[in-house]
Amino acid sequence: MTGFSKFSFLRRVRIHDGECGAVARALHHKMEVLPLSAVDKKVLSTTKERKVMSKTTFFKRIALTAIAALGFGALSVVPSQAVVTSQSLTIDATADAISLGETASAVLSHSFVNLGSNQDSVTIVAYVSSSNASTAGKIAMRVTDSFTSLANDATTANSPIYFVPPIDVTDGTETSTSSVTGTGLLAADNRSDRLADSLTVGFIGSANRSIGTQISVDLYNPSAVGTYTIVFATLTSNAGATAVASTPTVTWTVTVTTPSVLANASSTATLRRDVATGTLNTTERQWGGTVEGTDSSVVTPAVSPASTTDTSAEATLIVLQKNSTGPSGANYAQESFTVTVTGEAFVSTSSSSRPSATGGVKSLVFATPSRNVPVAVYLWSTGTAGTASVTVTTASGQAIGGTKTLTFSGDVTTLTISRVVRQYLAAATAGTLGEVFRVSATDAGGRRVTGLGSGITLLSSNTAAVASGTACSEIAGDPSGSYSCSATGVVTSTSGMTGTVTARVQDPAATTTSFISSAAQTFTMGGAVHTAVLTLDKATYSPGEQMRITVTAKDSSGNIPYDAIAGMTLTANKAIGGTITMNAFYDGVSDSRVRSLPVRTYTATENLFAPAASGEFKITGTFTDAAGVSQLVSVTGTVSDDAITASVNAAADAALEAIDAANAATDAANLAAEAADAATVAAEEARDAADAATAAVEALATEVATLMAALKAQITTLANTVAKIAKKVKA
Repeated sequence: MTGFSKFSFLRRVRIHDGECGAVARALHHKMEVLPLSAVDKKVLSTTKERKVMSKTTFFKRIALTAIAALGFGALSVVPSQAVVTSQSLTIDATADAISLGETASAVLSHSFVNLGSNQDSVTIVAYVSSSNASTAGKIAMRVTDSFTSLANDATTANSPIYFVPPIDVTDGTETSTSSVTGTGLLAADNRSDRLADSLTVGFIGSANRSIGTQISVDLYNPSAVGTYTIVFATLTSNAGATAVASTPTVTWTVTVTTPSVLANASSTATLRRDVATGTLNTTERQWGGTVEGTDSSVVTPAVSPASTTDTSAEATLIVLQKNSTGPSGANYAQESFTVTVTGEAFVSTSSSSRPSATGGVKSLVFATPSRNVPVAVYLWSTGTAGTASVTVTTASGQAIGGTKTLTFSGDVTTLTISRVVRQYLAAATAGTLGEVFRVSATDAGGRRVTGLGSGITLLSSNTAAVASGTACSEIAGDPSGSYSCSATGVVTSTSGMTGTVTARVQDPAATTTSFISSAAQTFTMGGAVHTAVLTLDKATYSPGEQMRITVTAKDSSGNIPYDAIAGMTLTANKAIGGTITMNAFYDGVSDSRVRSLPVRTYTATENLFAPAASGEFKITGTFTDAAGVSQLVSVTGTVSDDAITASVNAAADAALEAIDAANAATDAANLAAEAADAATVAAEEARDAADAATAAVEALATEVATLMAALKAQITTLANTVAKIAKKVKA
């Protein structure tokens, strides 16, 4: 079309239907019910960026005409003409409330159906119709989504186009005649320099198509509290003609209130010993490297208020008011507050001018601070030993930080050995032998006394073993106020020597030189490890059972070696649970337990566990003895079968016995079978013999029968003969 530059347009889904008007009405109806539904709309960010339009294009002329006609405060109404149909403009919320400094946001949903064949458009203009602020803030409009009912093709005739003139953020005037179209319209991360309060939605293509747009709008940085009424009005243009006022319009009311300045419980009061230095890092919430809200333990000598030699406060209280009720959770708390002290302390705004006993105050009101700026409160001793409690309360009654406690000690009256570190010291060694014990100093009220420093020294009863006069030093950050004392060795000392060492400090109450002393601690000199014996806490373990390894050592004189010798490196020939880490030697013993402080105390936790596999295992290690010879040490343990393994083994044993019995039964059966076979053979032989005997008897019987028959015949013959003879004889 004449007067248009080429555009790259959004892709759309073609509806293949000749009834275009019905399609448009259906889509418009859907927009009325569910504007810009996820099913119909196409995300603007997926569209191709439009080419910039020249001043001669019709949308530019429409937008400039609309802006000129409407201004930024009133709508000049002229008779409307039917240039578009089915137009809808809605807002997600008609009223919003924000705090000063925040940005109010809303979402407009707009749709229309074009009537002309080409160049129909709608211009949406936003302006503040009323407010009680001389500067009403700026309106930001940006397209966030769009759709049409057109086909999905690559032509320039099937997409809506958008024209947004950039507006200067300071005076609201147009800064450029260039149009802004396509991806990146008024991006949220660049909103401050791409504000616009009008938007023209145009279309090049066939008539009777639905065009829908979702627009994010902001009331950007209103400068004063009050009620802002923002009107979104529409103008329509047919085929590039002059835009005329139209309907609908939408009204958006934004109420801007003053953020609360009242502090809440998230406020902090952080106690620091002495005069705190550095600045508060409000991002990391630290003061001088220490986390905000973490108090120092303030125990300090009670300094006389009349003293001019100490002009540094004993403690600093850092107060930071917070409420997180401002824009985006910003801190807007700003209240005056009162610091109240009970007990032996004064409060002041000065860190270097000590209050006098008569001029010091115990309650002080601090003026309203700047927002998000910490206030330093300085606390001073009254000069009397005792404690002080400090509270902070805002003008509205909000307590900040709880109650802080400071302790001011008097002169030292007692030295107590609080921890013994080494009892066996290195013989034949000059210089420091390391920390031997710690002492705590207290006053008459049992309060710990700090600041004694090198005033605490050591006195040895046997200077041939341990030299006298070694100074002690205060342990920084130790809440018990302890001092660490180190002994000095003597190069001519030998293993087995003993002696006592006493800590002492000059008595501040004495007019002559005298000392306050601790109890005497006995020390014994020892050499390096010369012999070592490994032992286990049990001879036999269940699989995975807790296990402890112990090494007992002697020096070359047969005495206990000196304390703090590093533990040996040991290894196992089977996988055990945990890593073998042996403690340093103390009192001639090193073991694998978990050690805490003091060094002779242990937790209930064991480091090691016996192997999971049953059977024997071995722990070995090497060390270099006092003569410089490498020595090998070892210990052997056993892992027994556990209940399941024992049950399995018992079942296996029973199975083996059953197999043996079955084998014996098989052997017996085999023997019986062999005997049966022999009996069968014998029986068969006996049968054969019986058969032979039967045949012989039968043969003999036949022969006898034959003989009997012959005999019978002979007898008959003889009888006949006798009869004949008898007959003849009678005759």
